[in-house]
This record gives sequence, C-alpha cells and structure tokens, in this order.
Amino acid sequence: MDVDLTWHPWTADVAEALASHVRGLLGPGDVETGRLCPECGSHAHGRPWARHGSTTVPVSLSHCRPHLVTAVGWTAPIGVDVESVAAVAGRWDPSLVLAPGEVARTPEEQARTWVRKEAVLKAYGVGLARPMERLVLADFDGELVDVPAPPGHVAAVAALRGAREARSGTARRRTAR
Repeated sequence: MDVDLTWHPWTADVAEALASHVRGLLGPGDVETGRLCPECGSHAHGRPWARHGSTTVPVSLSHCRPHLVTAVGWTAPIGVDVESVAAVAGRWDPSLVLAPGEVARTPEEQARTWVRKEAVLKAYGVGLARPMERLVLADFDGELVDVPAPPGHVAAVAALRGAREARSGTARRRTAR
C-alpha cells in the first residue's frame, strides 16, 4: 500500500491541511479540495476529494480530538480512521460493530476493529452510512493496514484494489509542522 499520512492538530483547517498535504507530495500548484456526499449530493459532508491541477488524487481524513490525520494515495480509493481506545470502549456495542463470527474482547481490539471497519467503509465511499455490522473484515478484497497512532489512539488505512494497481510499500506517518 502506498499511502502517505500526515498528523495535524485538531484545530487545523481541514481543507488547508489536506491541500498542504497534497501539495507537499506532488509539488507546487493549485490544489482544490472539498467533500461530496454520495447519498444526497451535499458538499457540506461526505467523502473528501482533492485535485492537484487536473489530476484527481485519492484522499481521506479523520479527526479524533486532539488529532486530525490526512491520507493521500496514488492510485486506488483510500480510507483512514483514528479513534481513542477509551472513547470506543465507552460506547462499545458489539451488535452495532461486529459481523457474525467477529470477536473483539479487549478495549484495544474493539478500537482496532472500529478503525479498520471505518477505514474500509471510507475507502468504499460510504462511511458510516453503511452499518458496520454488515461489513466482514475477512472478506475485504483490498489492503488494510494498522498504522502508528498517538498514545491512547489506534488508526488504520484501507485501499481498494482498482484498475490501476497500487504500488507495494507501507503507509508512512508524518507530523505537520
């Protein structure tokens, strides 16, 4: 999976953080960013998108106070998620997250399951509009990687397999300055 991650402060302007991340990887030039909901067509929410010049760039983002993470890919649609282990444990309801046969016993396993599923759902472009319990992680035909996260948090990034084959590699983590 060839995805670049950058961590930003929670207070960062999301559009500027995403544009800066894209520009930092692809060089100077005009970067447009936005959101588009596949359900209602709203630009106020939904899947993030970015264009560098005339090139569409696969992107994703996630916030979990006090963190914002942006992800930029090269080929296939991607999704990223970060969550607080304590926050997931505090609202954990296995009937809303786990598909039949899936198990998550400890708070860290629960949070990892959550971020993996949300990252996959974001890569599909549906986010939490699709119930998590309908997604069986073992059936995901893409790449799914746990990535380093700040203390007390877990994060994952997913990439769909697409017409353009992704380059092999690992997700890289950077911190915005």
